[in-house]
Amino acid sequence: MMYFITWCLTICLILGGSTFPFSTSSAFSSPQPSGLATVTTPDGFTIYSEIADTPGKRTIGLMYRTHMAPDHGMLFLFTDSKRWTFWMKNTKMALDILWLDEEAKIVHVETHVPICQRTDNLCPRYRPKTPAVQVLELRAGQAAKLKLTPGVKLTIEMPTS
Repeated sequence: MMYFITWCLTICLILGGSTFPFSTSSAFSSPQPSGLATVTTPDGFTIYSEIADTPGKRTIGLMYRTHMAPDHGMLFLFTDSKRWTFWMKNTKMALDILWLDEEAKIVHVETHVPICQRTDNLCPRYRPKTPAVQVLELRAGQAAKLKLTPGVKLTIEMPTS
C-alpha cells in the first residue's frame, strides 16, 4: 500500500500537477481557469464563475445557454448594494440564484427557478428581501446539494489577470 501511495505522488510530481488523481477535495483542485472567479463554499467545493461586471454582461447573463457544469456559475458584480431583480427571459436552463452581501454572505436564495418561455417581457421576476452587491447563478439543485442557504459565507477570489 505504501508503494502505491508513493507511486501516485511521484506520478503527480512528474506530470507537474498538484492534483492527486483520486481526490475530489478542492484542496487538490486544478488551478483557477483564466478569467474566472473562484467561489469556495465552507465545505471546500470550488465553483468556477464567469464574471458579469458590466451592464452589457449583466443584461445577457446566462441567456440562451442550455447547459452548465455543476462546478460552474456566473457571478454578477454590482457597485452598490440594492435589491437587484433577476428574471429568466431567454434562459434555457433552470437555475439557483443566490444574492450575496459585501462580505460574500448569502442573504437570499431562489432555488430551481424555471425557464421562462414567454416571448414578451412578462417573465416572473425574482428579488431578495435584503440588499445585495453580488449575485451568483448556479445550475438548479446546486444550492441544496452544497448546503448554500442564507447566512452561509462564501470565499470569492477574483482572477489575477
